[in-house]
Amino acid sequence: MKEVSMSYPISQIQYQKPQRKKLKERLNFGIMYQHPRIYDFAIWLNDPSCLIPKTIARNVVGDSVLDLGCGTASLQTFLPKDIRYTGVDLNTDFLIFADKKGRGTFYKRDILEDLSDVKSDTVVLSDVLHHVSPNHQKLLENAIKCARKKVIISACYEKEEGPFKQISEFIGRRIIDNDGLNEQREGAGWLKLDELLQFLMNNGATIFQKVLSHIYCEINI
Repeated sequence: MKEVSMSYPISQIQYQKPQRKKLKERLNFGIMYQHPRIYDFAIWLNDPSCLIPKTIARNVVGDSVLDLGCGTASLQTFLPKDIRYTGVDLNTDFLIFADKKGRGTFYKRDILEDLSDVKSDTVVLSDVLHHVSPNHQKLLENAIKCARKKVIISACYEKEEGPFKQISEFIGRRIIDNDGLNEQREGAGWLKLDELLQFLMNNGATIFQKVLSHIYCEINI
């Protein structure tokens, strides 16, 4: 598949059927990331009523949204049609899958790098902070710089200690939810609920609410 430069819209590349990955390559990715449809199905299993994207969409302000770590752009479905949607991710297969839905602009770029050229009224970080650990502070600062009016965050948290904690973490990070992009993630771990809340409050977050297994909050610019 043709690679996309950092500032090049995914819609301008020639679509090609993804080549079947070799077994060694596939082992670098968790089950969710083997195919965009598998990813969407896994997200649906966790949130069949789509409460998380609906909550985010209801609270968007302005006429433009920047979705950092957009995946297959499931949020886009719930936004008003007059909202300009921009999705940024590093997974080419997911971006092409999202772009074929027909609405929005998609870029293959690193969400930890300078994105000031794609500023939007609302910036969304949905289920992505734990994927960039230990660089979650940098990502949040980047999101704030890109937002004209508001940053919306939906973040999961590490469950409390238990007899099967290490086993469940291994299955979650290595077998199911491994995006193949962050080698530091396993060693860095993730935040427990109280740590996540403190991290978000330290960065100016307000309007906290629990939506399923995620914490929703906002940062007004």
